Amino acid sequence: MVKNVKLAGNRPKRILFYLLPAVGYAALIFSLSSSSLDIDELRPVFDYDKLLHLVEYYILGYLLMRVFTTSPVSSLADKAVLATILVGTVYGASDELHQYFVPGRDCNLMDFLFDAAGATLAACTYSRVRHRPGFVRTLENRIEAEVSRR
Repeated sequence: MVKNVKLAGNRPKRILFYLLPAVGYAALIFSLSSSSLDIDELRPVFDYDKLLHLVEYYILGYLLMRVFTTSPVSSLADKAVLATILVGTVYGASDELHQYFVPGRDCNLMDFLFDAAGATLAACTYSRVRHRPGFVRTLENRIEAEVSRR
């Protein structure tokens, strides 16, 4: 059973509005992780390093929840929280491992833990954030209206 009936049989639009943003954001994370760091320029950022990891992976987790909750595969849609935590955590681990091979970067266990925490926090708060009145809800409603209209 499809959880989001508006998207049933609408694969191209689902890919465009749900899957592409998540994959694009994951690619952005990979791209930023691939750049070497100039330690002197980034000294002020290191004070907020863990918070940045948490926010970065919260956004990824939110985008993953959008993908999984709208999945036409009902077993995946029903286990969206677990799937988001798993995929977000594995992606965080692969990102930290990737940084081990980038000059000027390192593989850091604490960064990984904050990555996993961000994805987990997004998975656990998605329904409250998504259905709360305000900017996020307005944006999500516009996207769903566009998907169902086409």
